[in-house]
Amino acid sequence: MPLYSHSRLGTYENCPFQYKLRYVDRVKPALGNSIESFMGRMVHDALEWLYKLARDSNVVSKDSLLNKYDQLWIDNWQDDIRVVKKDLTAENFKQTGSNCLEMYYERYHPFDQAITIGLEERMMIDLPEDKKMQGYIDRLDKLGDGHLAVHDYKTSNRVPPQAKADQDRQLGLYALAVHQRYPEVEKIDLVWHYVRFDEEIRSSRTQAQLDKMVDSTVSLIKNVEAATERRDFPTKISILCDWCEYKPQCPEFSHQFASKSDMPTLDTANMTAAQAAETVDKLVELKDKKKSMSADMDAMISTLENKLIDYSKESGHRSVFGSDYKASFRESDGIKIPDRKDLRRYELESTLREMKLWDDLQEMSAYRLKSKLKSGDWSSEQKTAILKYMDTDSSTSVSLKKL
Repeated sequence: MPLYSHSRLGTYENCPFQYKLRYVDRVKPALGNSIESFMGRMVHDALEWLYKLARDSNVVSKDSLLNKYDQLWIDNWQDDIRVVKKDLTAENFKQTGSNCLEMYYERYHPFDQAITIGLEERMMIDLPEDKKMQGYIDRLDKLGDGHLAVHDYKTSNRVPPQAKADQDRQLGLYALAVHQRYPEVEKIDLVWHYVRFDEEIRSSRTQAQLDKMVDSTVSLIKNVEAATERRDFPTKISILCDWCEYKPQCPEFSHQFASKSDMPTLDTANMTAAQAAETVDKLVELKDKKKSMSADMDAMISTLENKLIDYSKESGHRSVFGSDYKASFRESDGIKIPDRKDLRRYELESTLREMKLWDDLQEMSAYRLKSKLKSGDWSSEQKTAILKYMDTDSSTSVSLKKL
């Protein structure tokens, strides 16, 4: 029976195909971790180190914490870590992590707000229908008899609204895990530390909320297991794709990496991934040429039609004969509604409403107005009142007919 976690379920929700590669096929990612993920892990590790020492009455200085962070960064750095945002560097992210730790230290020093009873604490969660989950709580504190607090550090670049925190599955699972391990506990605080912004978000869960969360989580797990049995894992494109370490192995993006010999590709019997990428480029090129040629042809046709119209007006001929086709000319008068920047537009709409004609139109449309003005539905006085706000628009069209 698989052991699920919030992140594992989140992977399936974000992209079933990524879930397949990571948890079903256990494929090694072609790309390294993102710098955001690495920076977050280093901040977590530095805070874990800080609280381990503080728990044993060794409250280190802020400089010691920052030096530890620097050393963790050096010791764990790998050259394949990716910086996706082009206007930022790895050093920018390193400094961001350092800033996070500095603000956190200044806010919570000397770290005696509670008794720390767990760091990176692995928690098992029993769900109905023999489903099991696990989670790792960044820090578990005791605030008093029957009162615990779950702390989770976040290095993300945005703070969610309170309503989202109150419905968050991860915090709900942590609350459930603590209830199951410590059934005597009466109150559990759920605390998110958004360390980039020196901000806390606090939440809690009622039993009704936990029950609802359990039902939805079990339902999601059953969906995952059904998809696994069917081998049904479609791709799901989103903004998160740029940070996916499986991007070269995904059918949606593999062609971008086809020219790189060290990357896996998705070749078929008909063509290689590199050929498929070249075909896309060629198709774009041809479509652009077609668009350009179409615009040129439209301009040439318009020029020839205007020449024939001018000839017809000067000569008085209503038709011009070619070798196999006859060109005929037709003049038509239309009406033009003033645009929204024209004061007459608002006066027109006001007049239509005052005369209770607006409902006849349903919308402001030149076609509907013209139809109503030609019909006998409106009186001549009404038509005159409306036409004074309109512009007339006469045009000549050319039609071709085979002889």
